[in-house]
Amino acid sequence: MRRVLITGFGAFSTHDTNPTEALVRTWPDVMEVHDPWSDQSELVHVEARVLTVDEDGASETAIRLQSGEDWDAVLHLGLCGSCSNARLEWLGRDALQMREPDNAGRRVTDAPITGAGDLAAGVDRTRFGLETCDPDATWSDDAGGYVCNETLHRTLAACVSLTRAPPVLFLHIPSTSHWSLDRSRALAQAVVTRLLYPPVVEVAAGALFEGERLLVARRGSNEAAPGQWELPGGKFEENESLEEAVVREWHEELGIDVVAGRYRGSWWGLRPWLRYRINVIEVSTLSPLPAVLESCAHDAITWFGPTDDVDAFSWLGPDRDVVLTLVPRP
Repeated sequence: MRRVLITGFGAFSTHDTNPTEALVRTWPDVMEVHDPWSDQSELVHVEARVLTVDEDGASETAIRLQSGEDWDAVLHLGLCGSCSNARLEWLGRDALQMREPDNAGRRVTDAPITGAGDLAAGVDRTRFGLETCDPDATWSDDAGGYVCNETLHRTLAACVSLTRAPPVLFLHIPSTSHWSLDRSRALAQAVVTRLLYPPVVEVAAGALFEGERLLVARRGSNEAAPGQWELPGGKFEENESLEEAVVREWHEELGIDVVAGRYRGSWWGLRPWLRYRINVIEVSTLSPLPAVLESCAHDAITWFGPTDDVDAFSWLGPDRDVVLTLVPRP
């Protein structure tokens, strides 16, 4: 069962109550989450924790992460007393600018938090789908200069050195005079779901055969994942079919005009906060291939055959499984 950490804060300053404390204290130990991009669902274990409004509270999650504790997602909750709508904080600023003391009496007006510089959460805001979580919630790049921002920054800073870092966000919610606890809870649940289930990017890949050999290409130095071998292709454009996408990508990347043929299956890949599905379709060329193959996206192109050593190549994501499926072994 996957594990999620959700934190809130107690009362502070002139606020006699904090809605995030009420949310955390009533959060169930186990919750069901549904993949917003498919029909998949699962039960996850939730650790709900009320943090102290001081340096110890702001540092607690970071210390636990650095000591080896592990979660699949972390969502910090905080009260924004001046907000009328919820804000999802994406940037942990490396600055303490406290206009009032925290609950321990600390007041730092102009100092870095860790010295690591501003740190962004590793999620794709464009694909996150926040508007479907709540139409009035917005993204924010300024979590303030108080303990909320300090908590986000320290947690993100701890994640930098981790081999397996969880996705982290901070959700500022308004007081209950603006939003009910039920509305804030529903938004927090939706955000957690999207942290656990990254969006899906559809990729079209063309399989060109010469006998039993398959054309593969190595990504160039200016591409994402340089040096990785793959089947040529790329992401679907809006309202584009698999056949249209693969024909366009082969023309753009290789200058080769192809016709899409038989569908060969799909394989899943995962990058930090992103899932992608490689949809493979056979292609055939409209004219003979040039003697020397070139690509604007790749620095090497070759034919992979049944007797070639698959582990002599550094494959991109699931492409190793793709070629082993498509190319028969002796």
